[in-house]
Amino acid sequence: MTHGKKACSPGLVLFGALVLAVALSGCGEQRFQPKEAPDFSLPLLAGNGSASPSDYPGQVVYITFWASWCEPCRQEMPFLARLWQRHAGEGFQVLAVNVDEDEAAARAFAEQYELPFPLLRDASREVGTAYRVPGYPTHFITDRRGRIRYSGLGFNLADVEAVSGEVAELLAESGGAAD
Repeated sequence: MTHGKKACSPGLVLFGALVLAVALSGCGEQRFQPKEAPDFSLPLLAGNGSASPSDYPGQVVYITFWASWCEPCRQEMPFLARLWQRHAGEGFQVLAVNVDEDEAAARAFAEQYELPFPLLRDASREVGTAYRVPGYPTHFITDRRGRIRYSGLGFNLADVEAVSGEVAELLAESGGAAD
């Protein structure tokens, strides 16, 4: 007896479990042929100004799409702060794109983690749509030519080594990889 509640179909439950497993496992990490990253300009979460990947020509840029309610984002952000501090002087930048509907929740999250890099606001999720973001966090790493070379869905501690290695490899390239 269901007492007025609808039962979920087994296929829907299986699909939901698969999406959750991918998001939590970070197994969506992938390298691929370089492709031009969509450019955008978004307002800073702090209020004044905006930022864009094109503001950082010749730099390796890690673009992450995150939300305050996202548990894997809570693992990713402290790691990104350390990664940014380690490599900022080498031409590395992080752009953290928030998608929260509740701006106060996003600001509280940012204050809690004392994030040192630009935090951007994409409440309409238009930029996330341009990047085809399937879930949170989703991250992209661009080379010094502004081409996406690496992406991933989800984040866990196993991703630390893979992401750190990709950033180091891209920073070691003088002008970007050959086409």
